[in-house]
Amino acid sequence: MDKTRTPSKARLDSMELSWLCGQIALVLKSGIPIQEGVDMLADSADNPRLSSVLYALGKGVEQRQPLSTALEKQGGFPSHLVGMARIGEVSGNLDTVMTNLSDFYERNARLSARIRSALTYPLVLLIMMAAIIVLLVVRVLPIFSGIFASLGGDMPAFSRGVLLTGLFLQQHALLILIVLAVLIAAAVFFFHTPAGTRLRDRFRLGLPGLKGLYSKIYASRFSMAMSYMLSSGIDMDTSLGMAETIVDNSVVAARIAESRALMAKGEEPFAALGRTGIFPKLFIRMLAMGSKAGELDTVMGKVARSYEGEVDDQLNRLTGIVEPLLVVVLSAVVGGILLTVMLPLIDIMSSIG
Repeated sequence: MDKTRTPSKARLDSMELSWLCGQIALVLKSGIPIQEGVDMLADSADNPRLSSVLYALGKGVEQRQPLSTALEKQGGFPSHLVGMARIGEVSGNLDTVMTNLSDFYERNARLSARIRSALTYPLVLLIMMAAIIVLLVVRVLPIFSGIFASLGGDMPAFSRGVLLTGLFLQQHALLILIVLAVLIAAAVFFFHTPAGTRLRDRFRLGLPGLKGLYSKIYASRFSMAMSYMLSSGIDMDTSLGMAETIVDNSVVAARIAESRALMAKGEEPFAALGRTGIFPKLFIRMLAMGSKAGELDTVMGKVARSYEGEVDDQLNRLTGIVEPLLVVVLSAVVGGILLTVMLPLIDIMSSIG
């Protein structure tokens, strides 16, 4: 390993975390000393960012720090990963914990990829629709305006209004682009603030038609995380505390924290979770049944896989509805604009004939 390199605090995505945890688990199961194993992983990593992160870990391990301490001081790892590694060290099953973490991050990455894939195509269609309409307004309508003028007629009021809008866009294109860029930058900055994050997360949970989908997504992430943590020997309260940082929604995390507070006052765990109003009622009942049977971690794993499948199916159905709907809207808008121009033009041509 290159000793002259500066340790990195770059954050890794879920697939990179999955690879890293899986490789560390393999090193531990192979009986290779952790310091030597991290050095080998850093030298063999093709991704420069991964190699740099592993170099930072290696520096900590060389100083006889436990792996969890090295992960924490590196600064680029999620707090729940550090916490689970520490619990794995104390319980003596760090290799199992790292294997579970690898599986968790891989499944989380697959779920996130499916969500992105379902949203990408409709977004591309929206951008194309906007581009076609702008092209129509800015380039095509002025041609029709010249034809009307040469024939001594006037464009319909609607088409004339659309044309004036196009002329305004042409004349002030630079200013409009600057304003749009500023607004987008301001929105991005705002949604990275705590207040913006809370607003975005509340919007997701209250969005008509998508509330059920997001509830299943958060239920899947929650049960997936709880399954791996409970199977690693972590107690219920600690598992819930770590799950708060995994669900990727500040509102859901706050509700889980509220349920933990209720449990601390003596309320039954799943009744407290049910009072959050976030998770489906069937989800809570299944967890309660699994707890009574002494197989809560197994039931949570099965529930997570079930919800993953439901989310995938619902995303496919949603995409199947949105795509033709956008095509219909685009056709209606373009056709409406052209018809308001073509019909009067046909009348003028007929009168001349």
